[in-house]
Amino acid sequence: MITSTGAVILSVQGVPIRLLEVDGWTLLFARGVMSAPGLFVFFLLVERTGWRGQLRAMGLAGVMVAVLFALDNVMFIYAITNTSVANTLLMINLSPMFAGLLTRIVLREAVPRRTWLAIGGASVATVVILLGSLVSGDLAGTLAALVAAVAVGGTLVVLRSRPALNLVPAVAIGAGLVGLIGLTVASPASASPRDWVLLVLIGLLIVPVAFGLIATGPRYIPAAEVALLSLLQTVLGAFWVWIAVGEAPHGATVAGGLMLILVLATHSVATLRNLDAKG
Repeated sequence: MITSTGAVILSVQGVPIRLLEVDGWTLLFARGVMSAPGLFVFFLLVERTGWRGQLRAMGLAGVMVAVLFALDNVMFIYAITNTSVANTLLMINLSPMFAGLLTRIVLREAVPRRTWLAIGGASVATVVILLGSLVSGDLAGTLAALVAAVAVGGTLVVLRSRPALNLVPAVAIGAGLVGLIGLTVASPASASPRDWVLLVLIGLLIVPVAFGLIATGPRYIPAAEVALLSLLQTVLGAFWVWIAVGEAPHGATVAGGLMLILVLATHSVATLRNLDAKG
């Protein structure tokens, strides 16, 4: 529920992003600068006692989370401004595969067969989306989303490796790095008052709450399952943009999205049955 709620909240950000009239780097700067303190506030609200000890214990894991989160965000913003929101979000569905592979290699943690089957189904859906992007001529943006997917998988595995720690502050540091990267070429003065309202909505509300919840997920369930549940944002994000701004997805995107819904639904039912069998 923690991860799924974060994914649903995150799915909304595609709408204000599409309504913005600023360049991608300005979006990157504002999103990072505002979400960093927002994430830290989220951390303090969750860890009301002992938060100082949590900060001191982050160590190398915190550094890795910060760097991977920054890479994910830079690639995501590049992708979403160079291809459709639907293509960007649906390419992220490769993140469970990378999370599963890294979990086996790095953590030696078993990934349930049902999760591997679901990852395989999500990968087939990804191929369908990629074929659609080749036709529409926005391959660079789609490949950037693929790099983001690798970074997402790596971030979740590092979070999973330290379940006793709340590494949301490391995510906040990563967001701050994103803001600094964007600042190098951003044009904040180009944003209108309407743009700033949308940027505040994204940076101070949507991103901190969504990523705070998703970053908490690996403390309780395997990284691959967190990544798989996070794919809710891909289908919902494309749907919200379609409804709000009329950006109709490519036929291949619709087909891949329907496949993804079926995969997630099947995986959820299998997981619940497994819990019942154990219970």
